[in-house]
Amino acid sequence: MSGRNDCGSFMGGLLMGGIVGALVALVLAPQSGEETRKLLKDKAFELGKEISDQTETIKEKGRELLTQDGIEIEESTDTNP
Repeated sequence: MSGRNDCGSFMGGLLMGGIVGALVALVLAPQSGEETRKLLKDKAFELGKEISDQTETIKEKGRELLTQDGIEIEESTDTNP
């Protein structure tokens, strides 16, 4: 059971770290507004990719655990990211 809580804590920390990092970048940014917006856009993309990667890792680990217990799951046909 603690694995689920650890995963949620990690994802929450990842999200909070991204938000705090973006806010700090805004406050301390010596560049123009246009450059700052580009930086934020790039960081948001990186954060989204990291969350997507972590989600896939969590799914894989869940499948492994279920397979170990002899439970089979069907692949989702949902292609939404």
